[in-house]
Amino acid sequence: MLKSKMRWSSTASGSASDERGTATPRRMIILCDFDDTAAVQNVGQMLLERFQPDVSHPGVVHWRDVSKRRADGEISLAEYQEIAFRQMTATVEEQTDYVRSSAQLRPGFAELATYCAEHGIHLAVASHGLDYYVEALFDEHGVDVKSHTVRTHGPDAKTYEYDFADESCAWWPGNCKCMALERSRSNSEHVVYVGDGVSDACPAARADMVFAREPLAGICRERGITYRELPDFFPVLEYARAHAQARP
Repeated sequence: MLKSKMRWSSTASGSASDERGTATPRRMIILCDFDDTAAVQNVGQMLLERFQPDVSHPGVVHWRDVSKRRADGEISLAEYQEIAFRQMTATVEEQTDYVRSSAQLRPGFAELATYCAEHGIHLAVASHGLDYYVEALFDEHGVDVKSHTVRTHGPDAKTYEYDFADESCAWWPGNCKCMALERSRSNSEHVVYVGDGVSDACPAARADMVFAREPLAGICRERGITYRELPDFFPVLEYARAHAQARP
């Protein structure tokens, strides 16, 4: 079902066949978006809504107005996020407490993380989100997953660092998820990408298997990228199990 990439054809178990038809199981890596994917909610927007400062104060704007400027192409995603979070007065502790009490992991993600850890499958998150709120939700659920996020520094966590910035990327100066994917993979690896948004379209096009929610699912249909629906993470877990069973 998957479109061939680099003269390989992928099987349902995640193995590959060379031109002679010889099965060559490959090590799997799974790269996953965070907001609206690993997390049920868009956690960043939850925080912006919950801790929006009073717009009557000098210099304060509503985060939705900043988001509209991004949607209209006036500012980048990174600029939108930095403007919106820098004006917040809530401490990191207040924000992470709210994440722990109000956000949820999508069903099956914790089980997938456990299975991957036990079977040597590399699972990582690639996100434009801030490190502290991503880590807070994972910590709350006892999930240990490598996260490629926006790194924050300083006592108020309002200095931002982008480890995967690429000037050629449409999401510059924010994190490039394709760069995160390429740094994680090698030619021998079977790459699974899981996402939901427009920023997930580039890594989805480079992956061997895609699990998608809307609007990414619609983009995949438009571009002829084969994908599977993502109601929760149990289909991804079953796919990982099938791949592991096919390996010697």
